[in-house]
Amino acid sequence: HPFVSGRWSFMHNGQIGGFEKIRRALENSLSDAVFDQREGTTDSELFFLLMLDEGLSADPQGAVARATSRVLEASRHAGLEPSLKLTAAFSDGEALYAVRYATDGQAPTLYTGAFASRAGRCIVSEPFDRDGGEWQAIPPSSFVTMTRDGTNIRPFAPTVAKFALAV
Repeated sequence: HPFVSGRWSFMHNGQIGGFEKIRRALENSLSDAVFDQREGTTDSELFFLLMLDEGLSADPQGAVARATSRVLEASRHAGLEPSLKLTAAFSDGEALYAVRYATDGQAPTLYTGAFASRAGRCIVSEPFDRDGGEWQAIPPSSFVTMTRDGTNIRPFAPTVAKFALAV
């Protein structure tokens, strides 16, 4: 972490359950241009590439929802019960985005808060000053957009997958 592509950076705290059984199908579903960016073997990097393939630059929340659906559909296609823990933060250098989602409702934690000096805001997996900090826990199944103008937290749910997995 972080993984980087063009102006985008990405970090992920979570896991794709059964990854070893669906990795190849997910990799095969990537466009050639996006697949050529793959450097490692982690589920985190592959999820980031799925987001890029799903139009991250034009529609961050939609891209994450569609990438999530691809993972869930690949699991079902492999005969697995979908299991995904997704707490991720990513940025294009202008806005900071985050998502907290899990198929079992138990996604790793995510918080927003202001720096002690109030000079800025941040998104963290755990508060780093538990004494007196003003941290807002991000609810499960949420999508966060943080810009200079403020923080917006919306519901997050995967969309119906619109691709065919290679067999």
